[in-house]
Amino acid sequence: MDEPLSFGPAMTTHERILLVEDDEDMRASLRQVLESAGHSVVEAGSAREAEPLLLNEVIDLVITDLRMPNGGGEEVLKHVKAITPGTPVLVVTAYPSVESAIESFRGGVADYLLKPFTDVQLIASVDRALAARRAGDRAALLRHIGASVPDMPNMIGASPAFAAMVAQIRRFAPLDGAVLVHGETGSGKELVARTIHAFSRRARGAFVVVNCAAIPDNLIESELFGHEKGAFTGAISTKQGLFEAANDGSLFLDEVAELSASAQAKLLRCLEERAVRRVGALRSRPADVRIITASHDDLGTLVREGKFREDLLYRLAVFEVQVPPLRERPEDIPTLAVFFLDRLRAEAKREIVGFDEAAIAKLVHHGWPGNVRELQNVVQRAFASATPPIISGEDITLRTTATTTTSTATATAASTAATATAATIVNGGALTSALDSFEHSHVTEALKQHGGNITHTAKTLGIHRTTLQRLIKRLGAAADDTT
Repeated sequence: MDEPLSFGPAMTTHERILLVEDDEDMRASLRQVLESAGHSVVEAGSAREAEPLLLNEVIDLVITDLRMPNGGGEEVLKHVKAITPGTPVLVVTAYPSVESAIESFRGGVADYLLKPFTDVQLIASVDRALAARRAGDRAALLRHIGASVPDMPNMIGASPAFAAMVAQIRRFAPLDGAVLVHGETGSGKELVARTIHAFSRRARGAFVVVNCAAIPDNLIESELFGHEKGAFTGAISTKQGLFEAANDGSLFLDEVAELSASAQAKLLRCLEERAVRRVGALRSRPADVRIITASHDDLGTLVREGKFREDLLYRLAVFEVQVPPLRERPEDIPTLAVFFLDRLRAEAKREIVGFDEAAIAKLVHHGWPGNVRELQNVVQRAFASATPPIISGEDITLRTTATTTTSTATATAASTAATATAATIVNGGALTSALDSFEHSHVTEALKQHGGNITHTAKTLGIHRTTLQRLIKRLGAAADDTT
């Protein structure tokens, strides 16, 4: 049975390397280099000696000679894959061959060093392997955090701002009143609208999307309400409008502020009468439609400026949902980045396991004027340019514009608690305690739910128990010897 664990303050721990080498002099030399670089080292002289260490120690990296008596590197690799999958393995050998290199990499080896190699080469290889392992471990945890809304598979996040929005969706979706979704461009307003529809009594009906800004003013009424044959030049046949297409379902009017005064008046009448009249028709037709609207503009301000009808706003804003900008939910940025990365991996079959700390730092520090849509594009560019197995800070290219500066300044002026968190998440390019604390709280809660049992907790998190052990060590954990 697993020993219950309790979390202490988050702290940095030395990563533990298992060194498997039958030559004692070589082993001592490698140990000295690794310990000089700040690593903790445990030793084994064979695959047989390595097995109990893998079973009883939390190992972050294995370095093994390829040819040894009593089981060589292939045997060590088998033990690693069976006991602690996900732990990277570096193979060193004085007997290079193309065949052995290919077989090693097929077996999951992170790197292959030929003797003699320099201390610099060794540490560079170790650093790459450990960076990939850290990225993979963090990505595994973030996948669970991102899946915190299990019945809303595309709603990714766990920050307080995101949770408040989800609570609004759950509260308003089952009711049938019109919903106005507020949010900046790229923040996910259409996804919120789709989720509201999916959780409404109209979920079996159609969900029809209209981008009011994309339809010419002279065509908007025909698109929304339809037209009769001969109603105007070019109306060669009768056309059903989008209101009728959405009957018994939901109609999402995106960028509703772009509607002309005439279209606003007709929309208001349609909502009041719960009926639509096609252009050129003499009679109205019943329309049982739930209206969901969205705008990146403040409709209240537009009302005061005389650009939007106040009586229409009252009709559209029976319920209101606020979609927070990405800069106000910084805890969700790494989670969303991993979500987009997983989509790309599934499409392109590239073995990129996650983001290194420098990449995460750059993502969290950015102002994100384009919000989630901009983040998705940034991850896509990074995925295309990255060298497996990780996306590094150098792969993250961010466009700095006047808009970015303005958005960041506005966010600072707003000074919400989430924005304040964003400012402290990184320091000098290295992750500080803010993001670790966010991850720490999720692991702590999962452990509490299972009485500190690592195996059961790991199963809940969807990760291997050794991955959980490494995360506990990184986030700061201590065994509770009293239980």
